Amino acid sequence: MKKRLALFVLVLCIAPVLSAQESLKDVVREYQQKNSEFTMVVPRFLLKMGLAYGDLDEAERDVLKQIDHMKIVISDNGFFGDEMSMLDDGIKKGQFKEIMTVYDQKDKVRMVYNQKNERKSELLMLVEDGSEHVMILMNINGKPDFSKFMVLAD
Repeated sequence: MKKRLALFVLVLCIAPVLSAQESLKDVVREYQQKNSEFTMVVPRFLLKMGLAYGDLDEAERDVLKQIDHMKIVISDNGFFGDEMSMLDDGIKKGQFKEIMTVYDQKDKVRMVYNQKNERKSELLMLVEDGSEHVMILMNINGKPDFSKFMVLAD
């Protein structure tokens, strides 16, 4: 009986770890630990202040209303190599969806999406402009309206 109880407790402890889904937050954390030169976290209350007092047009307001939390990581190191293997594997397995990639001469903007559940999702923007690389991770309430997020690509 003790062996069964011990096995049951062990299974309860290990099961969540084995079934844990990778998220875009894990991708950003992994890259940030190796390459970050500057990281800024924008909490929800600052986004609300921007909505209340900012000089924004209606499209920008609609985008900010969807965002719950934002993290910005800036680095001189590119997004190539082993640091981005978790992102590439997640896209291949279907965990993450690559929404779009925009090329403008030497600049590149890539957007990757992860639906965590019905109420939460993640959107990762990777911006490369030759000398500087920026990751912007946004936690979003509900399923985002991507037509409104096109404002961010400008």
